[in-house]
Amino acid sequence: MKSTFTLLFVCVFTTIGYAQAQTEQTTKAPSLNSHKYVNFESMKSPFITTNFFLELGMGESGLFTTQGVPVGDTTRLNLSGEILFVELKGGYQQRVKDWISFFVNIDYAARLGNSVESLYVSGVNTILTVEPGIVFKALKTEKTALSGYVKLTNTQSSIVDIQEYLNDLIVGKKYASITKDVPALNGGGGIVLLHAFSPSFGFNFDGQLVYGETLKRDNPKFQYYIGSNISFNLDHLLKIPVSLIVGGYANTLTNAFSTQGSLTSTFSIKVAYTGSDNFTIGIETYRGQTPIEDTNQRVQLNGFSFVSRFYF
Repeated sequence: MKSTFTLLFVCVFTTIGYAQAQTEQTTKAPSLNSHKYVNFESMKSPFITTNFFLELGMGESGLFTTQGVPVGDTTRLNLSGEILFVELKGGYQQRVKDWISFFVNIDYAARLGNSVESLYVSGVNTILTVEPGIVFKALKTEKTALSGYVKLTNTQSSIVDIQEYLNDLIVGKKYASITKDVPALNGGGGIVLLHAFSPSFGFNFDGQLVYGETLKRDNPKFQYYIGSNISFNLDHLLKIPVSLIVGGYANTLTNAFSTQGSLTSTFSIKVAYTGSDNFTIGIETYRGQTPIEDTNQRVQLNGFSFVSRFYF
């Protein structure tokens, strides 16, 4: 895991150095009404551009306590613990025409208990998500950019479930296994909006609805994502090439926080460097609530991520 993080940072800063060394001065990073576009990486962009992004995130749940751990036909003592989240995400978008582009995002995430108790309750999950899709322009005026998109999401999860393994041993299951692979597939689409009130102030919105499976493998169902934020470009007011983005999201899509399609909600703040016409780079922090599956509890969620996006 350490070598993966090291490789990521080397790639990010090598690319930044390459972008800064470019002699071409044409503007590639999108803007609207002289408002430089910066957004949360979990939200789609309304612009038809060629770009790629990298994101490395880490988070931790609050302390939770089970209502009793089932072992066979009995219930043992309550256990407490916390869950750690690590996410490495990247994506590429290719402009085909001035009104359409395609994209593919790859997200590798892990969630694991940080103690013996939480390992027993939540196990260890690794989740690989591949998301291809198409973005098409619906409207663009001096101050407003509106696009739609359609996508498919294929999720492959490898789960180490200690609790289920012990129960299988107790009941004498012949082929008890501590690990299991669980796939999930869904598809849908959404709309994404940017309205730039002025060069210094903008509003971003992303809403999507999909239908398909969760990692619980029960009946398929509708899942949604709604995110919005306001962005402040400080360049025009304070002559500082920095943007501040404040907002949040409500999300039931299958992800590392919620593997069963339950609601995760966060409030986020991002600070990004916008002094280049070829890339943006920043740090995002978030705080919210996430479900702990099979416990009927929602606990506090805290985390941060390093993000960068490069335009060509």
